[in-house]
Amino acid sequence: MYLKAFSHFAKKINQLIRPTRIDHHLISIAAIDIVSQLQENNYEAYIVGGAVRDILLGFPPKDFDIATSAKPEEIRQIFKHSRIIGRRFKLVHVIYKKEIIEVSTFRTAPIEKIHMKNGILKDNEYGSLIEDIKRRDFTINALYYNPIKKKLIDSYGGENDAKKRTIKLIGEPNKRFKEDPIRVLRALRFAAKLNMNIHRQTLIQIKPSMKLLDTIPHARVFDEILKFFLSGHAKSSYMIFKEYDLTTKYLPALNNLDSNFEEFVFKALNNCDQRIANNKHISPGFIFSVFLWKDVFNLWKKIETKYPHSSIALNEAIESVIFKQNKVFAIQKRFLTAMSEIWRLQIRFENLNQKKVYRLFSHPRFRAAYDFMLIRAESKQFDKNLSEWWIKFVNADDGSRKKIMNKKNYV
Repeated sequence: MYLKAFSHFAKKINQLIRPTRIDHHLISIAAIDIVSQLQENNYEAYIVGGAVRDILLGFPPKDFDIATSAKPEEIRQIFKHSRIIGRRFKLVHVIYKKEIIEVSTFRTAPIEKIHMKNGILKDNEYGSLIEDIKRRDFTINALYYNPIKKKLIDSYGGENDAKKRTIKLIGEPNKRFKEDPIRVLRALRFAAKLNMNIHRQTLIQIKPSMKLLDTIPHARVFDEILKFFLSGHAKSSYMIFKEYDLTTKYLPALNNLDSNFEEFVFKALNNCDQRIANNKHISPGFIFSVFLWKDVFNLWKKIETKYPHSSIALNEAIESVIFKQNKVFAIQKRFLTAMSEIWRLQIRFENLNQKKVYRLFSHPRFRAAYDFMLIRAESKQFDKNLSEWWIKFVNADDGSRKKIMNKKNYV
């Protein structure tokens, strides 16, 4: 019975292999060369998943993944500059000049269904091309392209779904979400990133499946949430978060924002998207400092009169808000440090004493805090004249900075 089904699917694959119009200018030379070398060594190899999807949508992929019949040790033998990574399932990172291309061996669904500690189905068995295709999650990610023969394997109508801008799970949505609930977030993230609609049958199961996310280890959910906001589509991700009430589940500080704070969040997210578009780094700490700022600021101002110094009130507000957030959805400690420093430095922008200005200017977290302050000023949360003084100071050379400091007034 199994052999008959396998043969039928193999026949279907052969029927679905066809030439396609893919712009090779959007394909990494490194990816093409790696596929070519694997094929020259008598292994099957394809560019897969999101890279193919993005090319069909007409924009260059951020990275390229390759699937092959070669085992990790065999891949390592072919490519001198490569390393094997992963414990659950070994992958190979092939280093090609300045690019890192991820190469994985075809996988199959596990014979015995074992859920691991990280909440996902054990999935570390090697398989064939056909088996690898069958275990993909969304149709738009189940695309395999041979750049040498210029042929596409599309077993589930992913190319058509890409053209229709539709996100559709392979198989029964209820079952696939139970296999790995993180797919709920992935579906929403792709909708935000690609400006796509979620297929009706997939969409129906999203809200009922939200509770399954509670079974997933915190680290996996946290990483997925970071992808929402650090991949160049932060603003659209924010709108998705609000629409599906993910803010209540993970970031309640974003609920009930007034117009000033919402403007602040929008400007910050636009700034982050622009930085990503310009290949600049965005710190997760910066993103979370934006998200929790409303609660920090409001509490700071509420308790400010109780303390002899405003900075003491700010410190207490910071500690209180972080404690409250971590009870709902904990933020990793290394990001909490960055957030706290960005917030604590805000009050120091108000003091133009020469020693204090230069001390602030030399602080390791100055740039992030400075960007944060500028967005506050644009959102009418910080003195515009002061922000303009800082802009002049930061953009000046050393000699000009001394002249700027010698002026008594910033207006």
